[in-house]
Amino acid sequence: MAVSAAALVGGCASPPRMRVGAFFGSPGGTSYPDPAQLGRHNYESASGERNGLVYTCSGGFIDIGHLREAADRTAYLSGLAFRKLSAGRKSFSFRVIEPSQYYVNISYPPGWEEMPEEERDSLAREASIQLGQYLAHKSLVWHEIITWYGFSSTGIFSERISSFSFEDTYSDATGVYLGGQALRDERPYDQVMTELLDERLAELGVQSPEFAHHAVDRVRGKWYTGEFYLFSHMKEPSLDVGLADGHIIPRLVPDLCGDAVPKPCPVPDLDAISKLGFTVTVEIDPWIWEKNAIYHSINLDASTPTLSPRTHFPEILQYISNQTR
Repeated sequence: MAVSAAALVGGCASPPRMRVGAFFGSPGGTSYPDPAQLGRHNYESASGERNGLVYTCSGGFIDIGHLREAADRTAYLSGLAFRKLSAGRKSFSFRVIEPSQYYVNISYPPGWEEMPEEERDSLAREASIQLGQYLAHKSLVWHEIITWYGFSSTGIFSERISSFSFEDTYSDATGVYLGGQALRDERPYDQVMTELLDERLAELGVQSPEFAHHAVDRVRGKWYTGEFYLFSHMKEPSLDVGLADGHIIPRLVPDLCGDAVPKPCPVPDLDAISKLGFTVTVEIDPWIWEKNAIYHSINLDASTPTLSPRTHFPEILQYISNQTR
């Protein structure tokens, strides 16, 4: 399948912007947009977008803002990776939205420099999308992790209340998946994302705003308590980030859509990149006040400069799981 050169080379070169999530107990109230009127996806600004919480029969609750941001992280990091691969760089670093630094090391396929330019370019494009998806997904999991430990994007209130909310991880994975699909299309990224979002929601059986509101009523007091942010509590956080089987299974409200079954969403891993001949390692330098608490929870020496998503994320998630019980 063709890969959009415009999106990879320069179309999404500026860092992605943060979108406000439609979490339960939001101080501004939860927004339930009309799925048929979500507007045009816009990488550069909020103009034309309508975000909020929708309910789908096979995907459960989906935060449209989370999904869009996940797709844009994928587009940005894929473009960054493509530029580095095209230049033959063996390492690079970046930051996304959270104040943490990522370090990426790359080993190229045998005979890389001797390959015909067209073959090398094609391989770099696909590898960059695979890597962009992986980096975007891990950055989103990292966001959920650090907010569980008390990090605040605004610097005002801890976001632990909404960390690993039961719509977050599936919304993020769906956005990463759609972002990769959009980059493999030759048309403009925003246009393709707009179409893919509508198509995906239809596949998942998206429902009306009234239905979504009713779905929230069904889980109030069971999945979460409290109607205002500071007093809300996520009783059963969703810690499925796809580490066990490479998929995230959405949580459906029981008996709400008849015999609907959950539709798993795949999450990216480094194995797909390895199959293309590349070897990649990724490390994270937290750069946050919560670093010591995270290190302490998994008995990691405080002098260790970086974390490995592949090694340390399972340990951190196991710790959070034990604590939430």
